[in-house]
Amino acid sequence: MLVPDPPAAAAGQTEDRTARVRFVRPSGWRTEETAGADLRVRGDDVVLTVRSRPSDRAIGDENASLLERLPGSVDGLLLVGCDVWTTAGAPARLVEYVRPDEEGDIAGAHLLLVTGRHRVDLTIERPLARMTATDDVVFAVLESVRVLDRVTASGSRSLEPLPVLLSGSTLTGPSLGAEAVSTLQNLAGRRWNPALLRTDGGRELVAADLVGRFGTVPPDTAAVLAPWAEGVQPTTLDQHDDDGRVTRLQAWSGTVVDTGADGRSVVASVPPERVVGLLAGRLGIRPTWTWPFRTSVLPGDLLDRRLAGGESTPDLPAAVAADDPTLAAFWAAPWTVSALVRPGRTRPLVVVSAEGIGFARVGRTEGGTTAFAAEASANVYRTLVRALLG
Repeated sequence: MLVPDPPAAAAGQTEDRTARVRFVRPSGWRTEETAGADLRVRGDDVVLTVRSRPSDRAIGDENASLLERLPGSVDGLLLVGCDVWTTAGAPARLVEYVRPDEEGDIAGAHLLLVTGRHRVDLTIERPLARMTATDDVVFAVLESVRVLDRVTASGSRSLEPLPVLLSGSTLTGPSLGAEAVSTLQNLAGRRWNPALLRTDGGRELVAADLVGRFGTVPPDTAAVLAPWAEGVQPTTLDQHDDDGRVTRLQAWSGTVVDTGADGRSVVASVPPERVVGLLAGRLGIRPTWTWPFRTSVLPGDLLDRRLAGGESTPDLPAAVAADDPTLAAFWAAPWTVSALVRPGRTRPLVVVSAEGIGFARVGRTEGGTTAFAAEASANVYRTLVRALLG
């Protein structure tokens, strides 16, 4: 296995070593004594832990065991990505996850390595709200990891199957029709108008206990109304699949309106981190192997017709399909097309999920061609974090 030389510790950096691995990290991080770990380092809201144990299992077997164990280790843990890792000098996988915590969700990166004699687990965790701010330093540390053991293990000829998991959380609450949602939004910053009781929307709000019969607004409803009263613009996720099913989820700084294919909506007030989980569930974020396409751009009109779905879905040109079987398989699978629009933006971010395969991102159109590239599920999740948490 050809492995690049590890980066030397620059100014402000320190090299740490255990019996199995070495890596470079910021000097401001501090080593902690902890039972059951080879090493623990903490700093800048980041916690890095190294553990190792004897093992002669292959990387595929160890990774399959990790992916099976992680979701059950913490209630509500979401696996957001799994990738082959090639710079450590031993067969390795990088598994990314998000787990709930009393003080806020935690984003984790778990680098799993096997040497033929040992298994090494290097985990880096930080608050989800700090994911964007800490990504550069976290991945600089991960890319500096090198094994010190003699490596007898070899990489797998084929990648192990990844688990099919339910992803994200669901929104619960009363189901409302479009008129009731509009009536509720019109209440923001205004007094209750008794005439609303005589409308279908007003009666539906009263029946759902969102508004009292005499105009009282319960605390839960007041929390829903607050962002609307402040004029906050929503983050909007519009989705449709090849069968024409259309859904929309809008989030206003903690207030969410989740509109299903039947046109009815669930309205609730939820914390921003949970909104990320809701959007992840809609996108179907889960571990997937990412196979790049050989073709980087497609004719814009062809891709637009494929994105539209329906019965008139176009075929990929035969020459392109023959030259790029990965793209051909992605093109032929059922699609869910998701368009995410952030406040203050007019151009949506468009992501395609191909059933049983993975994700692709639709880029800019120039000169009649549109960029179209496979995307790792963990990077799609990062897009949600940036849109909602910064």
